[in-house]
Amino acid sequence: MKMPDELDSKLLAPCGINCISCEKYQNPCAGCLISDDGKSKASLKCKIKACFDSKNFSYCGRCSEFPCPLMKKHSKKYVKRHDLNTLESAKRIKTTGIGRMMSGDREKWLCPNCGGVVKFQTKACSECGFKVD
Repeated sequence: MKMPDELDSKLLAPCGINCISCEKYQNPCAGCLISDDGKSKASLKCKIKACFDSKNFSYCGRCSEFPCPLMKKHSKKYVKRHDLNTLESAKRIKTTGIGRMMSGDREKWLCPNCGGVVKFQTKACSECGFKVD
């Protein structure tokens, strides 16, 4: 998929991951805040999303309990597996604001080779396969 000119703020998952950078996005998942259609069983059981839904916050970074043990554990797992610090990403919402954050994420996940989307799991472009460091 080609990177859109602007990213919808609904693509920012409660945990701080930008759904556009996930290899499951549109294959078949629509994003954590958009729909449960196409989500894996693990995604449907996400404790962070359940907590988020029960507290009625826009993002975990805005919760008075942030960073909670659940977010710390999640981030540690993603750092180990994908070198992606979701805790730092979720913190940005407080200091950066959603508009600037989405612009920054667009640049971060934009393939410099073809304008496609770099997926955080593989660090490769979904269009041309270009690998980034």
